Amino acid sequence: SFDVRGMAMRNLIVAAFLIAAICLAPAAARAASGTYLCAIQEVYECHALGGCKETDNDAMNLSDFITLDLDKKQLTSAGVSGPTRTEDIEGITITDKAIFLYGTQDQETWNATLTLETGDLVGGIASGKSSFALFGACMPK
Repeated sequence: SFDVRGMAMRNLIVAAFLIAAICLAPAAARAASGTYLCAIQEVYECHALGGCKETDNDAMNLSDFITLDLDKKQLTSAGVSGPTRTEDIEGITITDKAIFLYGTQDQETWNATLTLETGDLVGGIASGKSSFALFGACMPK
């Protein structure tokens, strides 16, 4: 015998799963789009033979705050003093847990990871015979 009510219920369940999959699958990408305001809290300068020493943002010519615009693929200094600078982000990878960024400027390369759950930001800059490690925090703007 043909069970119309059972078939209708199965169709409703399948439709609900399809709708949930369509709505929830891009949720991580939506959560990781837009603009973030990041505060650079600690900076270390490292040398092969001398180890790492804490330095400050001014010594690196780095703003205390950076705006991360994923849609425009740009980082912009957001300090209260001095001119703003914008750098293009050459690569972005977004997962459900983090945003991975990288780029180059002159003779330097840089990378950064923004952990979506905590907002923690960890980055590095390689420059000649030294490197810089940066630690901070970001929040959606």
